[in-house]
Amino acid sequence: MRGIIPPLVTPFRADGALDLAGFEANLEAYAASDLGGYLVLGSNGEAATLEEDEKLALVAAARRLSSGRTLLVGTGQESTRATVAFTRKAADLGADAALVLTPHYYKAQMTVDALRRHYETVADASPVPVLLYTAPAFTGLPCPPTLPSLLAAHPRMTGMKESSGDMALLGRVLSSVPPTFAVACGSAPVLYPALCLGAAAGIVAVACCAPRPAAALYRAFCAGDHARARALQAAITPLATAVTASHGVAGLKAALDAVGLRGGSVRAPLLPASSSLPAELKPLLDRAHAAL
Repeated sequence: MRGIIPPLVTPFRADGALDLAGFEANLEAYAASDLGGYLVLGSNGEAATLEEDEKLALVAAARRLSSGRTLLVGTGQESTRATVAFTRKAADLGADAALVLTPHYYKAQMTVDALRRHYETVADASPVPVLLYTAPAFTGLPCPPTLPSLLAAHPRMTGMKESSGDMALLGRVLSSVPPTFAVACGSAPVLYPALCLGAAAGIVAVACCAPRPAAALYRAFCAGDHARARALQAAITPLATAVTASHGVAGLKAALDAVGLRGGSVRAPLLPASSSLPAELKPLLDRAHAAL
């Protein structure tokens, strides 16, 4: 898990039906970008609203069109049993690793011991490496700081995506796990400082609509050009904030449409973006691309 990995959106038609052709068109367009891989069925892919047959169709399409890049698949479910079953199905379709969101419905009972048992059971049964995924903005469940180091001892627990944007937590995690446990930053506004702390990758929504600037930031960091990396960070942060914290998935999809990709509709109960949003996003997109 290295480089910039977009958490792919799932385009829907106006009636809410899956637009698989739109999803495939986006992958064909991304083939020209310097990306480290793809994440299918992440939070920005509206995985929570997808039916299983739709999920499997998306995984199969992504594997077919991934151009040999790493394919991560979100396989987390609320039960350990269901997570194991879906992880195996994703692996059968060619997933390189499973990104497993923390179960959170019974969050008061999701202690370190409960989560550790969940992940170790999934990893024991998984044909592919398993990555811990913490996204408190969606789950309401912060990452227990000791959990990553406990899981890193398992041979098939090979990394995590940490999406809180909490740099103190990220630093604590990175200092507690071995170098073989790859940690990805899931919050684009802190991508550059996360790389400075030792994050191996960025799984960031802004890469869906601005893959070249996001990849350029990562390349600049790896080349030691910190001035350029900081400038690119400053350029993409307003856009990243707009398509996540401010406007959510509808905003991200509007940004894709604005750059000629296939964002499509959101699936209810999410509401569509306002008609004024494209005009609001245009200068942010222009600023991100002007930094190249």
